[in-house]
Amino acid sequence: MDVLTAVKTKKMLTFTFFLVIIVLCALLFLSFYKNRAAAVREQNGLTATGAVEAKKVTASFKIAGKIENLFVDEGSKVEKGQELATLESRELAAKLSQASGAYEAARALVRQAGDSIPLTSRQVETAIEQARAKVAQAEVGLKDAGRLYERMDALYKSAAISEKDYESAKNNYELARNKLEEAQAALDQALAARLKVQIAAARHEAAAGQSSQAGGAVQEVRAYLENTRLLAPMSGYITQKYLEQGEMVNAGTPVFEISDLLHTYVKVFISEKKIGRVQLGQDAEVTVDSFPGRVFQGKVVWINNAGEFAVRKAVNEQYDHDIRSFEVKIDVPNPDLALKTGMTARVRIIEQS
Repeated sequence: MDVLTAVKTKKMLTFTFFLVIIVLCALLFLSFYKNRAAAVREQNGLTATGAVEAKKVTASFKIAGKIENLFVDEGSKVEKGQELATLESRELAAKLSQASGAYEAARALVRQAGDSIPLTSRQVETAIEQARAKVAQAEVGLKDAGRLYERMDALYKSAAISEKDYESAKNNYELARNKLEEAQAALDQALAARLKVQIAAARHEAAAGQSSQAGGAVQEVRAYLENTRLLAPMSGYITQKYLEQGEMVNAGTPVFEISDLLHTYVKVFISEKKIGRVQLGQDAEVTVDSFPGRVFQGKVVWINNAGEFAVRKAVNEQYDHDIRSFEVKIDVPNPDLALKTGMTARVRIIEQS
C-alpha cells in the first residue's frame, strides 16, 4: 500500500512539475508576444526621444564700462524692457552737458545769422534805391547842362556872349557829366553789395550745419547714456549671471542669460517613412523620468522641410536608399516650471484614429 501511494505521489509531482513548466512557458510566450507587439507598435508609432529646451537670450551692454548696479539675480523672473543693470555714467553726463552747451551756442549763431539776412537785404536795397535816385537826378542835371552848353556854344561862335560865359557853361556841363559818372559808380557799388546778402545766407547755412552737427553730438551722448541701462530683451527667468557689481565689461559681453521657461519645447527626429503622418498642430504627449506617470500635453509647431541626416545606409543602390530624418518641434507649455531644460523627454505624436 505504501508503495502504491508513493507511486501515485511521484506521478502527481511529475504531472505538477510538467504543468508548472507548461504554464511558465505559456507565460513567457505571452510576455514575449506582448513585448514584441509593444516593440512593433513602438517601432511603427510616432515616438521619439529628445531633450527639453527653452528659448534663451543673453543680455549685454552695447558699450563698455564698469557695472554700477545689478538689480536681479539668478532665478529672478523678469519682464521685457525691465531694467536689469546699469553702468557708471558720470563722465557721459558731463559730456552731455558740454554737448548741450555747444548745441545751444550753435543755435544762437543760427538765429543771429538768420536775422542778419533780412537786415542786410533791406540795407542793400535801400542803398540801391538811393543810388538810382541820384543817377536819375544826375541824368536830369546833365541833360539841362548839355542843352545850356549847346546854346552857349552857338552864341559864343556868333560872338553873342563872352568867353567867360561860354567857359562857365562848359564847366557846368563837365561837372554834371562827372556827377552822373559818380552816381552810376555808386549805383554799381550798391548793386554789387547784393553779394552781402548771399554771404549772409551762406553764413546762415553754415551755422545751421554746425547746429545740426552739435545736435547730433547731443543725441549721440544721450544714446550712450541710454545704453548704460541694460534692459531685458524678453520676458523669462534669469538662468545665468556671468558678472558681478563693480566688474569692467566690454561691449557685447554677456551679463545675464534669460530663458523662457514658461514655454518649453522638445525637438525630435522623425524618419522620412513616418514624417508624412506628422502635421502642424498635431497633439503630442511628453513624458520625463522625473515625473513618472505624468503626461505633459504639447503640439507640433514646426516641421523642418529639409532632412537632417541618414539613419540607415544603402546596402544596394539599386534596391535600397538612405533613410533621412526630419526635425520636428513640439511646443510644451510649462506653467508650473516642472520641466527643466536638459531633461530627457519621450514624445508620442498622437495620430487621429
